[in-house]
Amino acid sequence: KGLRNDASSRVAWRDVSNIWQDYRFGGAPNTDIVPLRAQNRLVVAEGAAGAIAAFPPPHNFFWSREVSFNQGYVYYRKDGASSYSFGVRQPEAESSPEDMGRGAEDTRQNFALRSARPGTWQRMPVYLYVSATPADGAAKGALTFTRDDKFKPLPGYQVMATHFHSALVGRLRRQGGSLDVRLNDFDVVKAAGVNIFAPIDGSGLGFGLPRQDRLKTLADYYEVARRHSDKNFLIMPNEEGAAGGIGGHNDLLVSKPVYWLPGRTPDQPFVENHPTYGKVYRIAGPDEMMEMVRRENLLIFMPHPRSKGSTGYPDAIKDRGYFQDDNYRGIGVRWGMGLDGSEQRLCEIRCQTLWDEMNNWMADKPGQLKYIQAITETYEQGPGDDFYANSPVQYVKLDTLPLASSGNWDSIIDSVKRGDYFWTSGEVLISNYAVQGAGAKRTIVADLEWTFPLEFVEVVWGDGAKIDRQVILATELAPLGRKRFEIPFDATGKKWVRFAAWDTAGNGAMVQPVRLTTAATATR
Repeated sequence: KGLRNDASSRVAWRDVSNIWQDYRFGGAPNTDIVPLRAQNRLVVAEGAAGAIAAFPPPHNFFWSREVSFNQGYVYYRKDGASSYSFGVRQPEAESSPEDMGRGAEDTRQNFALRSARPGTWQRMPVYLYVSATPADGAAKGALTFTRDDKFKPLPGYQVMATHFHSALVGRLRRQGGSLDVRLNDFDVVKAAGVNIFAPIDGSGLGFGLPRQDRLKTLADYYEVARRHSDKNFLIMPNEEGAAGGIGGHNDLLVSKPVYWLPGRTPDQPFVENHPTYGKVYRIAGPDEMMEMVRRENLLIFMPHPRSKGSTGYPDAIKDRGYFQDDNYRGIGVRWGMGLDGSEQRLCEIRCQTLWDEMNNWMADKPGQLKYIQAITETYEQGPGDDFYANSPVQYVKLDTLPLASSGNWDSIIDSVKRGDYFWTSGEVLISNYAVQGAGAKRTIVADLEWTFPLEFVEVVWGDGAKIDRQVILATELAPLGRKRFEIPFDATGKKWVRFAAWDTAGNGAMVQPVRLTTAATATR
């Protein structure tokens, strides 16, 4: 506050249509702040000598909303004839769908806010980018820290975003039924740099709508994915459900179109040949669900663990054979799940604590450790939505996308099953990672690049009973940098290890854990 208001003063921002707007303080003074639905969560104050851009951290500014509507996260206020204020703000309530020009489906969304534990120091930062240029130059400089809200292409990797309640088939049926109508979601997601878009509709038609013929809806769902995929953009039609008696919610990542029905009577077979859809499974319990998963090369992740429909899980099933199965890959996490401003890492308390506990559960079990996948948990996407801010992704090690016409996504499933991917908010990238050496003397090697100033990197490990970590400060490194980290690691008594990197805004990237054996180098 207290910025001088003279003939050269203005505030500028890009609106949700990506068009530059400004206000030059020609009106009467404001009583309250003036919220701006600005693109990229960015407002710029300009004067004769230059400009200052204000913006919040791109991700941990947000709690766990289920829509990406732009609520207006920056503001200005004319305080009097000679001065004004500008900055960052959060709304008091979710905008109604009518305000946003959206359908009735979105009226059920919550406004979760924050979880601030007593006795903690809650960080509520704002970033200021100062420039000797006019407003557009200051905005350009500020946007380098989120790469203009885009996930950067990385050679040898594909960018995958999962767990969207897109209701693709239901929306197309309500718009006349043609499966060839192009929905806004595809353009929004693709523009952010995602090239594997994985909704979890299954046979669902949208919130609160009754399910219709499951097999027909699945067939339409798979066909929508096939028609709207491209050479550089794949729609991977996954499914969320609570069927099979596994417990909690489950994301089923598919390697191909698979038809199955929940429940069966004693006289019905486990697998039958349907005249229209071919092979159809009828699932009567966890063992049959896992048998289908193994036969069809599918993977299971539990979304939002210990909350919502997964409350009490996976703890309740940690000793079950199907949880320990290699095709039960782990949990799906995003930031904002009980967002606590004292956290230095995205979803630190709710997600990462559980992830490390799970790998201690698995430390002395055969097979693979448990991984995390990035989930979004939002519904319909539209122009102007703040998709980038609300969507973590995973970079899957894969040279090329499988063709949608092939109906086969085994290459994606196989890479994820091996752990050949890393979870990221987008600002920190890990292009190469390895645990080198054998026996007690190991070296953690990681090639990193980042935008915001890097805060620290860490090596996290477990011995089956306790979890510990080594934190290496990186505050001497400049923003917009690259570095190869080589960290000596004593593996004595340790069962598994993982690596992560975090910047000053709480953004970060995490690789999947590696089991420590007597064998030599393990690479991700």
